[in-house]
Order: sequence, then C-alpha cells, then structure tokens
Amino acid sequence: MKRKNVTLLLFIGVALLMVSCGKPTEPQLTVSADTLVFKGNQTLTLNVTTNNPESRKFYVYAPNWIAVSPASGQISEGETVQLTLSSYLYDPMVVMEDNLYLTTAFDDKTVKLLGLPEDYTNYTLTNKLFYPIGEDEAIMHIHNQGNTTLDYAITSSTTFASLSSSSGQLSMLGNTDITVTIDRENLLTETNPALYVSIDGNVDTVPLIIEKKLMLPNDVVDAEYAKATDLLVYVAGDATLNIYHPDTQEISAVALSYIPTCVSVSPDGTKAVVGHDSHVTYVDLLTETVLTVNDVSCNALDIVLTNDGWTYVFPTQDQWTTIRCINVTTPYALETEHTGHNIYAGTKAKLHPSGKYVYSADNNISPSDIQKFDIQNGTANYLYDSPYHGDYRMNGDLWFAEDGERLFTRSGTVFKTSEVQSQDMIYNGTITLEGNYRTVAWLDQLDLKNELYLVLQEDSWYNESIVPYVYVYNSDNLSYITKRKLEDYSVVDGEEIVFYEAKPYFVFARSNGTQLYVITKAVGSGLAHEWAIQIVDSTFE
Repeated sequence: MKRKNVTLLLFIGVALLMVSCGKPTEPQLTVSADTLVFKGNQTLTLNVTTNNPESRKFYVYAPNWIAVSPASGQISEGETVQLTLSSYLYDPMVVMEDNLYLTTAFDDKTVKLLGLPEDYTNYTLTNKLFYPIGEDEAIMHIHNQGNTTLDYAITSSTTFASLSSSSGQLSMLGNTDITVTIDRENLLTETNPALYVSIDGNVDTVPLIIEKKLMLPNDVVDAEYAKATDLLVYVAGDATLNIYHPDTQEISAVALSYIPTCVSVSPDGTKAVVGHDSHVTYVDLLTETVLTVNDVSCNALDIVLTNDGWTYVFPTQDQWTTIRCINVTTPYALETEHTGHNIYAGTKAKLHPSGKYVYSADNNISPSDIQKFDIQNGTANYLYDSPYHGDYRMNGDLWFAEDGERLFTRSGTVFKTSEVQSQDMIYNGTITLEGNYRTVAWLDQLDLKNELYLVLQEDSWYNESIVPYVYVYNSDNLSYITKRKLEDYSVVDGEEIVFYEAKPYFVFARSNGTQLYVITKAVGSGLAHEWAIQIVDSTFE
C-alpha cells in the first residue's frame, strides 16, 4: 500500500513539472527608461528590445511637442531598436507632462515624458525648517526634478543639529526625506543656525527657525519689571502672582487668596503688591511668600507701591472718588483716603523715581489731564494738575524716564517734571507715532542705551487693536530708530503649520541693556494658552 502511494505521488509530480516547463513565456517589450525628462529643447534616446522570437511591426505615438525617429519599424528577438526623441517646447515657460506610447501586436509600453523650461532648477528642497514650541524634529525634503542622478551633501552651522543622512544620491525624479533633530536648549543661545545643502554645484542655505518664546500657562492682566532685581512680575486671571527669572528662564508662582486685578513692584525690586476687589496682597519677591493681606474699600484698577510698603489703590468705579492709601507692612492696617481734590474713576498712576510723588492720568474725561500727589507723609495729598487744559493730548496713562526728569503719556506727548510747580509738567516734545489714531499701550525707557521702547495700539472708535511691533526711539530727541516684528505663534493644523501674529502688550528693557522682555498674545489663534514672554535682542540687528 505504501509503495503504491509513493508511485502515485511521483507520477503526479512529474506531470506537474512537465506542465510547468511546457508553459510558453508571454512575449514582452522592454524599454531602457520609464521616464524621460527634457530640459528645454533637447534630444534623448530610448532603447527598445523584445523577447518575441517572431519579428513584429512596432508603432510609436508621441505628443506634438516630441519628434520621434523612427516612429515605426520592425523589431526582432535580441535586437535593440534605438529611438531618438527631440523636444520642441513651444511654450518655454510651461512644464509639459505627457506620455509616449509604444505598441506592437503582442505588447505595448507607456513612457512618461516631462518637459521642463531650460532654466528650471534640477531639484527642489525645503527652504526652511521650523520648530514650534515642544517640537525638536523637522523633515527636510529633497526632490530630483532632472533627468540625471544627483548627489547631495549637507553640512551644518551648529553642532546642536543631527541629521538622519548627511549625504546621498538621488535617482532621476527621486526623493528623500531627511530628519533634522535639534538640541533646543543649546540652540536657543545661537544666532541664525542653518544647514548648507550642496547639490548639482549649488549650495543652498536652509535656516533652522526655532520658536523661542516662553509660553505662559495663564492670561496676563498686568505686569511690571523690577530693574533692581531683574525680575518680571505679572498677574493673571487666576489667583497667582507669577515671577519670571530671566537667568534661568523659569516662572515661579505665589498662591493668592483672591483674583488679581493689578500689580506694582517696589523700586528696590524686593516686594510686590497685588490689587483685588476690596483687598491688597503684599508679597516678598525674594522669598516668594505672602506677607500680608489687607482690606480696602474699592475694586482696584491700578496700584502703586513704595519701598516702605505704602500702597496707593486707584478705584475702578464711582465717578468722583479717592485714592485708598494703606501701609501694607502691617496686618489689619486701616486705609486712609487721599486729601485734596477728588480723582475720576479709571485713573492710572505711576510712582515718581524719587519716591516722593505719585503722578496720575485721568480717563474718560475730555480734555484729559495729569495730576501730582505728595506721598512723603504716607497718605497721598493732591498738589495740582498740569498747567494745560486741552492744549496737549495726554490720553489716560503715563510712564517715567529712569532719572525721573520727564514723563511720557499715552498720546506720545512728553512733559518735564520738577519739584517746583511752575516748572512741573511742562511740555517737552511729542513722540511721532507711526500711523493714524495710534497711542502708546506701554512704554519703557533705558538710560544706559538712551532709548525708548514702545508698544502701540490703534485707538480709533472702530479699532483698538495692538500693533504687532516693538518701536525704538532715541529718548533724548524722541527720534524714531527702528521697529521690531515679533516672533509669530505657530499652530499645528493637521499636517500644516498656521502662523498668528504676536501682539505685544508689555515691553521691559533689561537693566544691563542686552534684552527686551515682551509679553505677547496670539490674538484669535484658538490656542489654549495664547500668552508668552518673548526675549528680544535689544541690539535689533
């Protein structure tokens, strides 16, 4: 029984082998290239062979911008027929894409034809690599558009970028994707990092654009910078006081009991006071601890702090009102109200660098004005307003020069300051602001560089948007120097990156003159966190 089975299996195997060996091979045409690329008016060749033992007639069908010779003929097994193809690009600016058809009675072939302008680049590559916040990898794509093989080689300006491939070869119409990984922390300190890509005798520069801004986890309500201690302090829509440390680029948070509305930093940079609705919180910035929480009888719109803890709270509401004055170094301290003429609700104020006076700017009154208060005895005492009544625009906010000899108003009008009333708040020039209906949203001045740094906003009845630049002026003669566009925000949308303008709301000059700290917002971006701190080289190269 076993022998019969073996014999049967052997018979079946032999039969199958005979059938397999006897099956005829399908005759085929073979062409030397599946694609031909013509650069300008050019002549190329295409070799055609066949494995058909019988001689057959062939025909070539080409588009009208290609001349073929021979266009027909006989082809036999083992024979190579060479076709000559010449391009005639009747529109030398247009890329032509078409097909050539080669046919016989037993087979046919299609060859792709590509006609390129004579000055067409042989290759394309990604012209810049962008690294959004949180992303340390990007893909550089290289595509060979020509009819020859291309070699590529890549070098880098920095040691902090690694490549998945630094050299290679691209076949005709070939592609390659190269992953470029960066060491973000080290690259943030380098200027203009880039890759240099050498292809076909050309060297292309591919910049590495690294999003450098420090994204903030909350919205910014108010901010101040302490030049003495180099600390940027801001309050947000949550119950925290946030402290940015430039040397480490870290943010620490001090928990508060109430939602903040405004913040002020003492001139020595060691303390801050936060205004709330009916409360003020006194914070030690060096130990990052709350020292006291006191009651006040208003909702704080603006607030001013001195070195000795005296705090001046400017109310949000009531048409005519008073400044609440309180020494926050004492728990359960009682407030007093300023003496002299009342102020209008919505008034903004700043401490004069001498520490003796508070100057304020009223809002929602026409014509707008500025006022001066003596605070040397603790409780503020109204002294006088400016000598002008509608002669110069002031527009509701003010900032001091570091030496205290001038103040700059929201309208761009500048005034001299003095302890002598007849010489105080005297007109001293106007900053010419770019554009119509613009006012100063924020301003800082740095004696070290003799410069003013401005953020502007559109201020017409139909438009109050922030202008996406930081402007630089000479602080002596108020002449315009330059403006700086800030780094956009990037939002990943599927496979695309969409950019939104960074709108600056606060600008502060670092005390050593090397950098600006700019607090920006990606208006309308839909990001969960739209606010950021941007560090800008103040040389503005």
